[in-house]
Amino acid sequence: PPPEGDPTASAVGASLESLLAAKGVQTLTLSFWDYSDVNVEYYTLHPAIFACGQLTSLHLERCFLPTAPEGFGGFPNLTLLSLVYVGLPENGERKLEAMIRMSPSLVSLELSNVEVTDDDFEDWIIQAPNLERLTITSDIDYGWQIQDLPSIQDANINIEDYSIDRDFVKLLTSLAQVGELELFIPSADGNVLEGISCSFQKLRSLTLHTNFYKASSILSTFGLLTRAPNLLHLEIEITDHENQSDEVDIDFLNALWTNSLFANLDFVSIKSATCWSNEMRFIEFVLSKARLLGEFYIYHDDTGSYSKPREEAIIELAKYKRASPKAKVFFRDMEDTWLYS
Repeated sequence: PPPEGDPTASAVGASLESLLAAKGVQTLTLSFWDYSDVNVEYYTLHPAIFACGQLTSLHLERCFLPTAPEGFGGFPNLTLLSLVYVGLPENGERKLEAMIRMSPSLVSLELSNVEVTDDDFEDWIIQAPNLERLTITSDIDYGWQIQDLPSIQDANINIEDYSIDRDFVKLLTSLAQVGELELFIPSADGNVLEGISCSFQKLRSLTLHTNFYKASSILSTFGLLTRAPNLLHLEIEITDHENQSDEVDIDFLNALWTNSLFANLDFVSIKSATCWSNEMRFIEFVLSKARLLGEFYIYHDDTGSYSKPREEAIIELAKYKRASPKAKVFFRDMEDTWLYS
């Protein structure tokens, strides 16, 4: 992103943003996907954006957010803040922290591929007492921490490369009251949820980006599943196709069983399934335990040589016992996922 004061923050842009502030605009969407300048990557907004104090909804895409001027009083009426491919200035994570904190009415927050310019950034806090929906998606973990989200209902945390210092027990504990959760679980050498003690009583819908290649990943996945007794809807997308370094059997999974596990589960889907032995043991385990299961969709990834041939997988699936008399198993190719997404 260009430095502050870059000429891309043109006089036209400054006039427009000043006019919006003067008009008391409440809903503002600025998207610069079609902006092109061979010298800069992003269009730089004018600081007049911070004078729009009546905003209730602010959605920014593919632009650079300048430093707020001295005396900025926040956005007291803002209920929705969405930043998509937005670059932040120096120490931008701290400035974003302040911006969120100074928006006490915030209900929905999306931080999608927000770019922090500093190579080294300190931990910063997302603190919003009325926040109900939180989405954080990015390639890297840029140090955010969650604190004081008593109203949270729906969270999507999808980071491809978490910091080695990321405390997943602390993260999940702060989201214990959500009803809907999407989470990317890293492929780590240890169980990232070891020691978690909270229960996810309100969790009804769970989407996990994980895999079954290591025993540690399986333990991390079950660390969440065993604490969600009222889960109805489970979606799993297999990530990081790699060699299966650990092989587990059904006894390994049976040792993780609790009476409340899958007690209310009605729907399961697994996408990008290789149908290797650990995945098949998990499928067998769920079918044998989920007494209320209605549908189980398996989307086979047959684009590479690493997957088990679909015919072999189907023959094996047909042998599995089902605890639910109404359970139906559907085996499809990944190209069919659009029908159910």
